[in-house]
Amino acid sequence: MHIIYETNGLGFLGWITDLPGAYIRGKTLEEARGKVNKEIALYNEWLNFERAVDMQINEEIKKSDLHIEDADSDIIFDSELIDFDKQDDFLFWCDKVLLSGTKTEEIYKRMKNKSLIDITMKRKTFYGDVYCTINDQYRHIVNVQNYYLNQIGTEMNIADEFRLNRMEFIGKLKEKYLKEGNKLYRNESEDWTVKKVIRRTIWHDRIHIRAIERMEKRLSGIMP
Repeated sequence: MHIIYETNGLGFLGWITDLPGAYIRGKTLEEARGKVNKEIALYNEWLNFERAVDMQINEEIKKSDLHIEDADSDIIFDSELIDFDKQDDFLFWCDKVLLSGTKTEEIYKRMKNKSLIDITMKRKTFYGDVYCTINDQYRHIVNVQNYYLNQIGTEMNIADEFRLNRMEFIGKLKEKYLKEGNKLYRNESEDWTVKKVIRRTIWHDRIHIRAIERMEKRLSGIMP
């Protein structure tokens, strides 16, 4: 198992490279390391499959000037610069991106406190104000799809129905991949490929759904 950690000295964001979208975070490297096994289980549950992972860990640590503690990242893996072995592999991951979106929508719809402000979330980050309602978190998940597509030179229309959004998102990914393969896009601040978009989309769904579930518990008085 290969794990790439990004750190700015204030926190660690680790990526399990064999599992696109699997991540671990901690204020220290040891804290992040302690979450690996749990993350693999949660990841496999999220995507309804169990991918065998070599538990012998090979770590790589990259220094970053980004706000890692706020989940800021711009890394691209060497493996994300290489094309899929076959088209079926690409289609498999498109299906997983759709499943991730479906689960995101299902969890959001179960939330009962969508418009209430979670005052514990009121703070500023490098990006600006944190999203303080479940609705705001959810809208961000929807909107970021277009941002990711922009990084590989395409775009989509954002509609009200999330599942339709995710299906269009995947359609745009397929369009790009079938035309250009896993082409490298060198943007001003960050490099992107279709493979990286897939990883970041699954990751983004999961990191914000975790935030939404924590907010729901606080707003319902289940946790302090």
